[in-house]
Amino acid sequence: MKTGTMITLGRIVAPHGVRGDLRIRPDIERPEILKQCRALFVGKRLYTVIMAKPHKNIYILHLKGVEDRNTAETLINLPVTMEEKDLPRLPDGEYYYFQLLGLSVIAEGKNIGEIKEIIKTGANDVYVVAVPKGKEICLPAIPSCILSIDIEREEMKVALPEWE
Repeated sequence: MKTGTMITLGRIVAPHGVRGDLRIRPDIERPEILKQCRALFVGKRLYTVIMAKPHKNIYILHLKGVEDRNTAETLINLPVTMEEKDLPRLPDGEYYYFQLLGLSVIAEGKNIGEIKEIIKTGANDVYVVAVPKGKEICLPAIPSCILSIDIEREEMKVALPEWE
């Protein structure tokens, strides 16, 4: 992992109440990691996280030093970030989406393109691969199709489905 790479977790959208709590709209596929964070950057300033909890489709944060609504209002629209190295470690074989985007896709020893988008379908994710001539193919994120992922080498080995 590169040191100093900042990952955007979400954006402050509004204050919540009068005690300085903040509403954050998560921009990540695993917003529950906010509950594990001890410190976050809001804009360029580092804050200690006192509390983080889900609330409907947002998260409520309370940060040390943000103790009233007026202070909370000054943070509206600022990004909430953290260094990539500080993200909670995932179990083996699981990845954050940002780690997969841009990976080279290798089929039968040939580079066929790179992952440009991930679609959540409910059953399994689908990786959209940009291939030459402006085309794209969709690969289901299932074991029979995705053979291996190597983040360090920035590549994903796949077996193309019959329909591709």
